[in-house]
Amino acid sequence: MVELAECFLPVEDELRALEDQIQRELQTSSPALKSLVSHISGYAGKRLRPALVFLSAKACGKDVTADHLRLAAIVELIHTATLVHDDILDGAEVRRQVKTVNAIYGNQVPVLLGDFIYARAFAMSVELPTPDASRVLARVTQIVCRGEIEQIFDRYDFELDEAVYFKIIEAKTAELYAAACELGALYAGAEAVQIEALARFGRKIGVAFQVIDDCLDLIGDEAVVGKSLGTDLEGGKLTLPLIRLGATCDLLERERLKALVIEDGVLDRRARLMEEFEIGPALDYAFQRADDFIREAMVELEALEPTSARNALRNLAEFVLCRKK
Repeated sequence: MVELAECFLPVEDELRALEDQIQRELQTSSPALKSLVSHISGYAGKRLRPALVFLSAKACGKDVTADHLRLAAIVELIHTATLVHDDILDGAEVRRQVKTVNAIYGNQVPVLLGDFIYARAFAMSVELPTPDASRVLARVTQIVCRGEIEQIFDRYDFELDEAVYFKIIEAKTAELYAAACELGALYAGAEAVQIEALARFGRKIGVAFQVIDDCLDLIGDEAVVGKSLGTDLEGGKLTLPLIRLGATCDLLERERLKALVIEDGVLDRRARLMEEFEIGPALDYAFQRADDFIREAMVELEALEPTSARNALRNLAEFVLCRKK
């Protein structure tokens, strides 16, 4: 099992500096916003995306600069804004073992808080020496929103196939991973072939991350994962394990599965799913597809010279596959 701390060794100083950078960027004179910013500081998670900014620069044989520190903070703020909005969409009550903003204040406050964080991130991007970050991040946020909208429109659709599922998660999750790698390399002055390879690497591990997340939503331990689970099933989102289960069921089982997902008033759908269906093979299939994406991602690293940073990226990919939270 790869430990995250091991993956972060080449950039541990940069990640420590990131925390101060984020706090400075979210400073505000508004008492209400101060309280909210303090609350969501408890959302701080693995910092995978900012680590990818730093590691991508170093994996190209370049130094991490002040621009990279700002880019890492921007990427993490955009991620945080998506979490605040996602919790509203999912009706989640816990995020990283902290009560969600929507659980405390209802939906109006987190909508505006997420918008505030997005705005701050984009304000930071225009202060960079080139417009490349603003261009990339504008593209990313459009793609992320499109993916979220498409997923909402595809709820309860048992005709949803794997190709559409992967298109959705590539948009709503993987695109920000790709951008983190792309920007890290771009602002390091890396060659185009390295920038493109790292962007593909980020996108592939982002897809794998979401597949694993979708599996954990069904079989994870809330005390370990640190957030509300079963929300995809409760919200009618057809994730890869459910798509695979539905595709391999007989007709009668498929109708029972539809009823479990669609009907109102079903108590603890997640537990019922585990009790009434043999979901193990579908989960094994999903984990194997995640593994496929991780192996493809590692091939992209062959465009880089062997360094401790490249090795850390390989280890980070392994961590994504093996994580339990």
